[in-house]
Amino acid sequence: MKVPADTPSVRRRRCPTVRGALCLPALLLVLAMLGVAPPPAHGADPDLPYGINAHLPSAAVLDLVRDAGISWIRVDFNWFMMEPERGVYDWSTTDAVVSDARSRGLNIFATLAYVPGWATNIPADWYQFVFDTVSRYKDSVRHWGMWNEPNLDPFFRGGPQQYIQDVLRPGARAVRDADSSALVLGPELAQLQSGHWNAWLLTVLTQAGDEIDIVTHHDYSDDGLSVLKGLGGQFPHSRLRTPRGIMEVTGTSDKPFWLTETGWRTDQVTQNEQADYYVQVLEGVDSASWLDKVFFYEIADDPRFPEQWGILESDLTPKQAYYRYRDYITAHPSGQARAR
Repeated sequence: MKVPADTPSVRRRRCPTVRGALCLPALLLVLAMLGVAPPPAHGADPDLPYGINAHLPSAAVLDLVRDAGISWIRVDFNWFMMEPERGVYDWSTTDAVVSDARSRGLNIFATLAYVPGWATNIPADWYQFVFDTVSRYKDSVRHWGMWNEPNLDPFFRGGPQQYIQDVLRPGARAVRDADSSALVLGPELAQLQSGHWNAWLLTVLTQAGDEIDIVTHHDYSDDGLSVLKGLGGQFPHSRLRTPRGIMEVTGTSDKPFWLTETGWRTDQVTQNEQADYYVQVLEGVDSASWLDKVFFYEIADDPRFPEQWGILESDLTPKQAYYRYRDYITAHPSGQARAR
C-alpha cells in the first residue's frame, strides 16, 4: 500500500475610497489580524462543469486558470508530504494553495493519498490524517477524494477489499466527523484493463457505495469521443463494460459522476489535436445529463518529465488547448450546470 514519496505519475492598484468602508487591502489586513479567513473573491459557480488538474499550483498558474474561466482545480494533498512525522504537520504548501485559489474564486477538489513511511496502523493513522486535514480546511474545501488510482500498483498495494477497509471507510468517516457538510469522492480508478478497473468499481460500489457521495473516474482514451464512449455514452446494453453501466447495475446511478482525469500529451499529438479532443469532451459533458464535471489533465507541463500533458508549456506559455478551453467557457458561461 505504501507509495514512495518521489513516485511520479505513471502518465501522464489603487484602492477607490468609499465613505464609511474599508478598501479591500485594508479589510484583508484587518481580517488577517483578527485571524479570520477572507471571503473568496468573486467565486466561480461551483455547479459549473469546468475543471483542471493542477497538483500544487503557484499563484501565477492560478491566475491563468482564473483567466480562462475554469471553475475548479483538483489538487494533491499528499499524506507523506503533509505529515512527515506522526502528529507533525507541514501545512505551508497546502495553506498557500488553498489561500491563493480561494482568493481567485476557484473551487477546490482535494485528493488525499499516499502513505508516509512512519505509518504502521494504516486505518487509524489514515483516519487521523484525514480528520485533521478536513478540520483545517473545512471553511474552504468541501470535496475530498479518497486516494488516486488505487487499482494501479504504483499508487496502492492491495485489492479492492483492502481499499474499502483501509482507505474508503475510515477516510469517509473522518471526512464526515470533521465536516458534516463535506462530500466524499472516489474511487478515482484508472480505466485500464490491466488495472481490472471494472471489477474494482463493481466491488467498491456494491460493498461501499454508500460511503461515496460523488463517483469519480479517469480515462485516457485515444480522443475525446472515445473517452465519452468508454464512460458509457454508447453502451447501454453492456453494463459491466462502462462506469455508467456499473453504476446502474449497483444502484448508484443517482450519484453524480465526475471525470477527474483525461487528457492528451502534446509530445504525442499536435496542439490542435489536443485542443480538438478537449472540445469533444466538453460537448459531451454539456449533452450528457449523467456526466457532471470534467477535470482535464493537466494545467502545465512539468519540466522534470518528458511527458507534455499540459495546456500550458512549462514556462506557462499557453497552448492551443488553453485558448480553446477558454473560448468554449466564454461561449457556454452557464455550462450544463448541475448542482452536485
